[in-house]
Amino acid sequence: MRIGIIGAGAVGTYFGASLVKAGHEVTVLARGEALDRLRSRGLSVTVGEAEAEFTRARPAENASQLVGADGRPLDVVLLAVKATGATVDERRSQISSMVEGIPGAPVIATTQNSVEVHRLVADVVGEERTWPGVVRGYFIHTGPAEVRFIPPVASYTVGLWKGEGSSGDSLLTAFAGALTGAGVEGIVRDDIWCDIWEKAMFVTCFGALGAVADRPMGVLRTTLRSSLRALMEEVDAVAHAGGVPLAGDAVDRTMASCDAQPEDATSSMQRDIAAGLSGELDSQVGAVIRAGDACGVETPVHDLVDGLLRLRLN
Repeated sequence: MRIGIIGAGAVGTYFGASLVKAGHEVTVLARGEALDRLRSRGLSVTVGEAEAEFTRARPAENASQLVGADGRPLDVVLLAVKATGATVDERRSQISSMVEGIPGAPVIATTQNSVEVHRLVADVVGEERTWPGVVRGYFIHTGPAEVRFIPPVASYTVGLWKGEGSSGDSLLTAFAGALTGAGVEGIVRDDIWCDIWEKAMFVTCFGALGAVADRPMGVLRTTLRSSLRALMEEVDAVAHAGGVPLAGDAVDRTMASCDAQPEDATSSMQRDIAAGLSGELDSQVGAVIRAGDACGVETPVHDLVDGLLRLRLN
């Protein structure tokens, strides 16, 4: 397949290198030092404690260059940058600058940890060209076009915007198959919005509480277990009120996932906030609060952690 990847961060670097090694034609859009590294040495992937491996992908510095080597349009473009920005309008503008003008108007597959960013992408390219998706795995961004991957989990769950019929879409299933062949489990779901909200139940709650406490998972799931669960229950309530039919055991399963994580695990959002960066705070925590406001569900624990973190950052 001819695949474009926007962003040479943790996910973009790992997915891009994996797809190239599996024989696919990959073009990576990057900027600044990441683009320089991409041109000079390629994508750097470290698995566990092994030595870094370098893989060459075609570089691009703007959307107009996201084409195949022969100039033909790409099949799919994976939006693999963080959903950062202080406001929704800022994020929509950032997305527009990255995806408008891609030749051939390929499908945009999303990866961001946010329950609302997929809508922002659809606002720019249309729902029919937006594939909401969820990445799972422990990918640590160690530098420009560099990632360290902690095995064993590496997956990407994706579906059509409308959900129904995803498993019968030939391009979607081909993309998932390409990922699976590259060592990243590609999963197609007709109920993709359930997976997006379940991912938020894990990563948003884990990241927000971890940032407030400045402690890793081992502390969150023990000393702060009731607060962690309360955050998850708010996500569950907002999802149901918004028409997303999460399974009745979603909170229990997500807590079990937390129990299975390394005790020293931290989230990307938590690490950014510890470094004084707002990062994904508004796109993750703020998005849940806004969704709750829209459907009349109160989110007092999210309100508290959001307010505390904004005070710290200001």
